[in-house]
Amino acid sequence: MTKNPFEQAEEIAVKLAAELPTNADQLEQFRITYLGSKNIIKALFGEIKNVENERKKEFGQVLNDLKLKAETLYEGFKEQLDANKDDQQALNFDVTAPSKPTNVGSRHPISILLNRIINIFERIGFVVAEEREIETDWYNFTAMNTPDDHPARDMQDTFYLKDSTEYLLRTHTSSV
Repeated sequence: MTKNPFEQAEEIAVKLAAELPTNADQLEQFRITYLGSKNIIKALFGEIKNVENERKKEFGQVLNDLKLKAETLYEGFKEQLDANKDDQQALNFDVTAPSKPTNVGSRHPISILLNRIINIFERIGFVVAEEREIETDWYNFTAMNTPDDHPARDMQDTFYLKDSTEYLLRTHTSSV
C-alpha cells in the first residue's frame, strides 16, 4: 500500500533533519538528494494530483517549506565546511616557509635612457661623480680662481638660493 503524500513529506522532513554532511562529498550527495534536478522533494510535487482538492494548498505549502528548509540547511552546511576548510588551512600554514616573491615593477623610461647614456660615456672613459648639489660661493668660484667679475658669476648664469648670496646650485663639476 502506498503512503499518504503527507506522510511521505513528513518522512523526508525527518531524514532532512537527521542529515549532517561532514565533507564535500557528503555535501554534494545532500545537494543531489534534496536539491538536484531529480530530488526526492521534486518527486513529491508530482503527488499533488493524488491529494484531495481542499488539501492541495496545504500540501503545496508543506512541500515549499520542505524545499526551503533543504536549501537553508545546504547553505548552512556549505558555509560550515568552508569555514572548517579555512581553519584547517590556517592550521597547516608553515610560518617557516619562504614568502612568495613580490613584483617590484619596472624602471621608468627616463631612468632606462639615463642608464644607457651613462653606460655609453663610461665606455669612453668618463666617470659619474655625485656630490652635493648646493655649494658655497667659495667652493664653486673663489677656490677655482674665478674672478669676481667673471660672467659665470652673473645672476642670470648662476642660480643663487633665495635670501642668500653665499649658497648656490653648483654650476660645474670641477669642485668635486
